[in-house]
Amino acid sequence: MSSVVSMEQEVQTVLGSLWERFDMFAETGEAINLSLWASYFTYDVVGTLCLSQTMGFVREGKDVNGFISNIHGAFYWVANLGYLPGQSSWIAHPITSFLAPLFKLRIADYARAFQRLSVDKVFSRMKEGPRESEKQDMLDHFLAMKDPEGKPASISAIMAEIGNVLAAGADTTSVAIKAVLGPLLRDSARYRRLQAELDEAPKSCGLANEPVKNLPYAALKDLPFLSACIKEGSRVHPSIVYQLPRKAPPEGLHLEGYFLNSSTTISMSPLAQNRCQSIFGDDADEWKPERWIHGEGSSEEQIKLMDKNLATFGYGSRTCIGRNLATFEICKFVGQFLTHYDVELANPERPWAIESLWFAELGNMIIRLKKRRYD
Repeated sequence: MSSVVSMEQEVQTVLGSLWERFDMFAETGEAINLSLWASYFTYDVVGTLCLSQTMGFVREGKDVNGFISNIHGAFYWVANLGYLPGQSSWIAHPITSFLAPLFKLRIADYARAFQRLSVDKVFSRMKEGPRESEKQDMLDHFLAMKDPEGKPASISAIMAEIGNVLAAGADTTSVAIKAVLGPLLRDSARYRRLQAELDEAPKSCGLANEPVKNLPYAALKDLPFLSACIKEGSRVHPSIVYQLPRKAPPEGLHLEGYFLNSSTTISMSPLAQNRCQSIFGDDADEWKPERWIHGEGSSEEQIKLMDKNLATFGYGSRTCIGRNLATFEICKFVGQFLTHYDVELANPERPWAIESLWFAELGNMIIRLKKRRYD
């Protein structure tokens, strides 16, 4: 986590730009789609950390060049084609290239849009040559990678790493932000409790007595109710609805009364695991942040058990490598968002819509903002 925290200023710069835009919406009373703006924020963050420049989404207030919609289009086809022999290789297959235009499908176009951006950035950086260490970003580290034989990593390997950050790292964090905020905005008592905790945060960490709206991570990371809301939101609605698979061992595997032979591919649903009643209690289907706080319904042993079995970020060697960055972004966004603004859902009867691609998007979360006063 220390390496992530060292990039706090870069993340804060993106947040600062976002709050400037939100201040304008709060002034006019215009309803906004948080689902879109959360994505603009997370994509700009990964662009900054990976390529040393934002993608321009927050600045422009839109999906610049359709980059995000192209990523989502690619996710739709990859998720569906993954069940077929050959999997995503069908995207570039000549038959697909011939048939897709007849049905007005843009299957290959979605992937090419991302590839164009990534290839341009990679070759431009290679042409520039190595940069000073203090100015290096993730792309510099990817370009310095070695393969198992000690040779420079291939372009395809570098592209894969960029894809993991730009594509996988942004949307999953965006979904998590909405998964945390959504149920809070439907529960006024817990919403007020979190705001009260945030209002006290500057004093508890030795900051000035006056309110500090842009709370640093150091002031947020140990707040018990904020941490509980983040864990509970992502428990009830994990960003990814399946985890990376494993192969059964050569001798097969006995599991819960079933035998899985050596040819079996094994994965799991974090959505199901995170609602297991034997781990999370009889009320596992309910959103209840207090379950993560000692003395408010759970013992220390129960909290340890829940932490150990929480499947939101996967397990072991399949644990999400971006977990620390995602947690950092969520903490900063939610903490500062509710410090800056009073927020309400514009459509409380239909607060959001869920669409499952490779991730479980929470779309069309329309909100209204009002700037908080600290007179």
